[in-house]
Amino acid sequence: MREQRGITGLETAIILIAFVIVASVFAFTILSVGVFSAQQSQQTAYAGLEETRGTLTPSGALVVKTGSVASTTGAVQVIFTMSLAVDGNPVDLTPPYTVNDTGTDPDASGLDAPTVISYTTAAKHVTDAQWTVSFPGDDDGDYLLEGDETAEVTVWLHQKQSDGTYALGTATNAFLDTRLTANGKFGVEVRPSSGATFKLERTLPASLESVMSVN
Repeated sequence: MREQRGITGLETAIILIAFVIVASVFAFTILSVGVFSAQQSQQTAYAGLEETRGTLTPSGALVVKTGSVASTTGAVQVIFTMSLAVDGNPVDLTPPYTVNDTGTDPDASGLDAPTVISYTTAAKHVTDAQWTVSFPGDDDGDYLLEGDETAEVTVWLHQKQSDGTYALGTATNAFLDTRLTANGKFGVEVRPSSGATFKLERTLPASLESVMSVN
């Protein structure tokens, strides 16, 4: 008799079961990767939306005030307005300083200020500037900037004295130890506790006035 070869039903079943197991594992892996990717995309989208809802944007002109700084005219205050980029989460603008027009200004508020404002000139960079805030127009009495409100921020480059003049700062405090004069360049950066940071960069005109709109 001729020799005959073949496979039994048991061997066929084992092979089919192996194929099914491999296919199941492969399918589970694909599904897991897909679900994980979808979750990561969702988290990224939510994070982006959250940042956008708490983003500040400049509103209106940037104004520079000048004054007598140690008997020479220079920029003493940088004033700009901000609002929310979209009607979303309020931004806490609790100021580190306030103004009372008595003695020297500004005065420490004693409050926790989550928003940090810095400024830079050709001579100095201040990472934590002294600034005050007011809310012209709609104001519900708190320091939260909300959708229908506008905040006016004043960055103090020099400390105001009781006689109305301004003093030069020192190398270690938050005031300029030099004067920002005609054609001087400066930048202001606002970093809220949540949301995107924005920066304003300007150059003073060749002729200084007491109040100037610098665009």
